[in-house]
Amino acid sequence: MKQLLLLFLLNFNVNLIAQTEDFSGTYVFYNKSIKGEIVDYKIQLNEDQTFIFTSYVYNGMNEYRSNGKGTWKVENKTLKFTTEPADINKEYTLNFTGTTARVIKKSPRDTSDKVVPTTLQFYKSEIRIIENLKLLLKE
Repeated sequence: MKQLLLLFLLNFNVNLIAQTEDFSGTYVFYNKSIKGEIVDYKIQLNEDQTFIFTSYVYNGMNEYRSNGKGTWKVENKTLKFTTEPADINKEYTLNFTGTTARVIKKSPRDTSDKVVPTTLQFYKSEIRIIENLKLLLKE
């Protein structure tokens, strides 16, 4: 019985530690070409597990803007995004439901001097511009 209680407490502590990892922050991708073309993506992951995504693309002649908002949660080290129907309006048109991503950062076990920037890597999304997009954490 004592061993079972000990096992339960250890498991509880490990789960508690795993849930406290903070992924909130602003993640960005910005690129400006020699021709003046601009691609600017930004997502703000808030501590209350809400997010706002903004996209700005200028191709030299036309500007394209799109935005999205909703909630995010962590399941098995994967961030899962959801957009409720109430979150979609004229300003926020992107539906992130079903979108998944991972935060990639240097492992605490890696003691080398190698610099690994923290990034948010999208894997699955029905939004074409989001799938496989990698954004850097803005420090």
